Amino acid sequence: MRNTLIPLALLTAVVACNAPERRAAAEAKDVPPSPESIVTAHHIGNAGVMIKRGDTKILFDPLYRNGYNNYHLVPEAVKADVMAGHAPYDNINAILISHAHADHFDAEDIVLYHQSNPETLIIAPPQAFEAIEKTGKVTEALRSRFVPMGLDYGADPLTVQFEGLNVEAVRIPHAGGPGRREIENLVYRVTLESAATVMHMGDADPALTHYSPYEAHWQAQTTGTAFPPYWFFLSAEGTQIVDQVLNVQETIGVHVPVRIPDDLVASGRNFFADPGGVRTLRTQPSRTQ
Repeated sequence: MRNTLIPLALLTAVVACNAPERRAAAEAKDVPPSPESIVTAHHIGNAGVMIKRGDTKILFDPLYRNGYNNYHLVPEAVKADVMAGHAPYDNINAILISHAHADHFDAEDIVLYHQSNPETLIIAPPQAFEAIEKTGKVTEALRSRFVPMGLDYGADPLTVQFEGLNVEAVRIPHAGGPGRREIENLVYRVTLESAATVMHMGDADPALTHYSPYEAHWQAQTTGTAFPPYWFFLSAEGTQIVDQVLNVQETIGVHVPVRIPDDLVASGRNFFADPGGVRTLRTQPSRTQ
């Protein structure tokens, strides 16, 4: 076998040509991200979370009136700012409702919210819209902002797209066993500005059998941050779902009781407890299939 010798002069030239690229790459690592590219999560209470990237903002399960003497309500001052559209809750692109339970959703509050925030889209399962209609206060202007996500259990994922947002929903049964399957609980995966993907799971049941049929859906999109209810961290099956099945980079638990369970603390997992917490999130927009 012949050994090919590279002349020293040629080797020196190659190294010299590559040096500027290496310097540029090293300097790029030191450039801080622009404020517009930073993604943050603002915990407002229970499973209520605002996700913000630049001028794009979405609210998950923000308007509810019942903590069942177990879960945090949204602080009155924060709720007043949300309802009035005051900063940082101004110019919300969409409210996403996971399901129509009183610790996640209140129909009267949605009607009141619309009066000060007429451009915000309301994305929810049909059961939530039925409750809103029953208030008898729905105007055509409000109805025009409804985005119903009607899904039967076992149906294919549903996707809606509008400026700056790609919203996907899968119907996963509410925690508590087969008897709660009639509750329209949605797991949302939302990509903001093609640059950050988050997942909100409502009160999803932590049984692997619900998630396995959607393997292709989970694998098609890596999620930067998921917000599962805290009980996913308390069982082997729940942790397998969030750590392996859902294709998620990081998780922050929500729906945490006022009295934080000892086993949740012992789990060492990341979670929101008292309202007011803010976290900078991972981002992952790339499709993987």
